[in-house]
Amino acid sequence: MPVTATLAQLWEREELPIRDALYLADGRAFAVTLDQRAPGGLTVGDPFDLDALLAEDPEWVTSIVVSKQIELDDGGYVCCGEGSWGSEGIFARLSPDGEPVWVVHLERSNPFTDIDVDSPDQIARFRSTSGVNVSVSLVDAGFVPTRWPTANSA
Repeated sequence: MPVTATLAQLWEREELPIRDALYLADGRAFAVTLDQRAPGGLTVGDPFDLDALLAEDPEWVTSIVVSKQIELDDGGYVCCGEGSWGSEGIFARLSPDGEPVWVVHLERSNPFTDIDVDSPDQIARFRSTSGVNVSVSLVDAGFVPTRWPTANSA
């Protein structure tokens, strides 16, 4: 399975590995940790080999369901939802043709059910049923913004 196709194939099958992670369309994957003290509420950690993870245990995946999707100004989308275990949450950035640009899976966040998008700053905030809030940049290579814009920010 080519590295660049892995995330697209998983998304098409409505599956993700059961691991707190950020998965990128180019085949890279990074461990993530919920941390409400960190910018955006999420820490992006060390990279890992997604293909090796799937080769080691190809059945260690969860079925995912997208429950909300919002179209962005560029024609792409952000969406959120849940995994097959009650505690899992997912959120993603999709291209205009519905292909994943990046996807985040969190084992213990609970399902993400709400999305706010700040269009001028290109930041999306995802909220889970347990009150977890994660803000991410939709354009910045750093992924996690340094702050969520307020009504006073210009």
